[in-house]
Amino acid sequence: MTSPAAELPDTTDAPPSPEEGTATTAPRSRRFGSGLLAGLVVVLGVVLALAAAAYLYRDDPRSAQAGDCVHNSGTEDAPDVTIVDCPAAGPDDLKVLKVVHGVDETQCDTEPGVIATYTEQRRSSTFVLCLGTRAPSPAGDLGPTAPGTA
Repeated sequence: MTSPAAELPDTTDAPPSPEEGTATTAPRSRRFGSGLLAGLVVVLGVVLALAAAAYLYRDDPRSAQAGDCVHNSGTEDAPDVTIVDCPAAGPDDLKVLKVVHGVDETQCDTEPGVIATYTEQRRSSTFVLCLGTRAPSPAGDLGPTAPGTA
C-alpha cells in the first residue's frame, strides 16, 4: 500500500513571512546629532591647540613688540631672551624699541636710545629686536597718570 503524498503548500506567489526567518529592515534614519558632535569636537580641538600655542609662546622673543620688556638669562655670546612683564622687570632688563623683520641690524641705528640688538633666525624667518634701557615712568613704576591729576 502506498501512502498518499503529503501536499506541500504553493508558495510561488506568496510573500515571505517573518516567521520563516527572513528579517525585515526598516529604512535608516539619518542622525544629525552625531555629525554635529564630531564637528564640535574638531572645532574644540583647534581652539585648544591655538590656546596652548599662545600660552607656550607668550614669552618667546619672536612675539615681541615695541614697548615689551625682555630679559636675557643667558650670556652675551649665547643669549636666552624672554619677554617679561614690564612693571616686574628688573634693572638689567631692556625694552624693545623696534622690531625689524629681516637681518638688517642697521635699521636700529635710526631708533633713538638703542643700546643693544638681539637677532634670532628660525628656519626661514629672521628678526632683530632693537633694545634700549627701561626708563621708569614719570610716576615711578605705577604707570602713567591721567591728565589733570597729580
